[in-house]
Amino acid sequence: MVDNSGNAGGTSWLDFPPARPADEAAVHEVVGAGFTHAAGGPYPQLGARGFEAGGPADLMAPCSVLAELTGQVLEAGFGQLSDDELVGVLRAGRRVVSWQQAVELAAVAELTARRAAEPANQGPQPAERASAEVAAALTLTSRSADMLSDIAVGVRRLAEVDTALRRGEIDISKASVFVEELAGLDWLHASVIACQHLLAAPGLTTGQLRQLLRRAVLSVDPDAVRRRQQKARQEARVETWSEGSGNGAIAGRELPPARTLVADRHVRALAQALQRAGLPGTLDQVCADVFLALLSGESPESLLIVAQQRQPGDDSVPHAPQPDEATLRQPAPADGPTWPRGPLGTVHLTMPLSAWLGITNNPGEVAGRGVLDAWSCREIAGWLVGQPDTRYCLTVTTPDGHPLGHACTRTPPPGLGPPGLGPPGLGPPGLGPPGLGPPVQAPPESPGPGGAIPSADAWIKGLAMNWLESGSCSHARETTNYVPGRLLGHLIKVRNPTCTAPGCRRPAQQSDIDHVVPYDRGGRTCECNCHPACRRHHRCKGSAGWRLNMPEPGILVWRLPHGRTYVTRAQPYPV
Repeated sequence: MVDNSGNAGGTSWLDFPPARPADEAAVHEVVGAGFTHAAGGPYPQLGARGFEAGGPADLMAPCSVLAELTGQVLEAGFGQLSDDELVGVLRAGRRVVSWQQAVELAAVAELTARRAAEPANQGPQPAERASAEVAAALTLTSRSADMLSDIAVGVRRLAEVDTALRRGEIDISKASVFVEELAGLDWLHASVIACQHLLAAPGLTTGQLRQLLRRAVLSVDPDAVRRRQQKARQEARVETWSEGSGNGAIAGRELPPARTLVADRHVRALAQALQRAGLPGTLDQVCADVFLALLSGESPESLLIVAQQRQPGDDSVPHAPQPDEATLRQPAPADGPTWPRGPLGTVHLTMPLSAWLGITNNPGEVAGRGVLDAWSCREIAGWLVGQPDTRYCLTVTTPDGHPLGHACTRTPPPGLGPPGLGPPGLGPPGLGPPGLGPPVQAPPESPGPGGAIPSADAWIKGLAMNWLESGSCSHARETTNYVPGRLLGHLIKVRNPTCTAPGCRRPAQQSDIDHVVPYDRGGRTCECNCHPACRRHHRCKGSAGWRLNMPEPGILVWRLPHGRTYVTRAQPYPV
């Protein structure tokens, strides 16, 4: 793992379905004619308890009966529903929608198949003709109709995904993730991977599901994503459009992943330097100003100059009013900010040691960005080696990727040196003399008798390993302070690389260290009582009705105000 910020990256998994409250008896009955728990209620056919957690309507597969039940509740109003029952209706409505979405996709796929079976030489391709008909029938733009047709054909190819959608286990957004991520594989491999992950899919966000599928595709066919990237790169472009607010937007599409990350971190590093120099605004606002200034040919320093020239009480953004040419060419003041020399701000890269050494092409990931192919990881790693503040961390995991121990050092692992000379013009700007290309990997040394590379083995043995707490905690690293020490805080974020709230993927290094049992109520500052929580979920956790428990280090049990319980664990590291 390569780290120049001191933390780790990853996501959280959400166990599904949520557990039933312990103080309520399980419901074993099914919905039958005249089913009721409260005669004379607003919806006697359903009863007052049909949609509670684990209740008959909460577990019912989507069908015309469930659609009728949700419709009756809608007509009667939600006023007499408990929070738990209201969530049950919400979930049931989503299942019914998924069922109907499966109907829509099946109809689109059938229309596309019929056009494909027609005689050739009829002008546009069959898929184009079918998409044009879909656009007219559903009042869609051509692009939206094309996307719908692609999903429909892809879902028909993956019968298991189609079945899950019809059962309401996933929605169309998750179905499209399956189609997109498995498009580069042959039918057999795509079907196998789909079957392996469909059971977990209902409890995952689309982002979490995409990460799992992309990692699985890279493990089966490491070249699949690379081929997909190269094909899509032929459509690289810059797009502009109008935002709904009336403002504008500009974005680069289908860009190389490593170069995109470098550019993003460079903008962020410049924005942080401007903030330290006194430029007002949030980090995101300043990043947007720097981005626009760079694309407009302006110097980032000009933003600070313009801000200093504004009149008191002027709350406009720094780039308005626009500076004149003389201002743009004005040199930065001698006591101005120190601008970042390299292209990178904070980057947190996690990759298998075997991929770092070039033994395998197993994927890694970048915190906040998700799974990345081994080639891009090695490219980023080579750039990080050249950064003076880079720290290198090694996480020892179980065979399935769960962390056991962790160590950090300033000495890079063997097998990959600083960026070498490559084909002219391929390297990112600011990385040395012109023509500096992507990093060139040093050939791996010959494995020893046990299969390990001698120098890598020696590097690992020279690290001071800190073993993570599991099961019952020994409190060896507990502190009496509210804020954990650097080592304790780092290990907590290594153990849980993202916010531990259900479905949240905010990286741990961008989150707070929260006490499960509040510190002012006697809660320990220890691995058994601390976890990363983004600011939003940190604040929610302290509000009325939210309850949190950590039965063992790293496993969090969230009970939300509507009464349902969600268990989260950290996603395994790439191995």
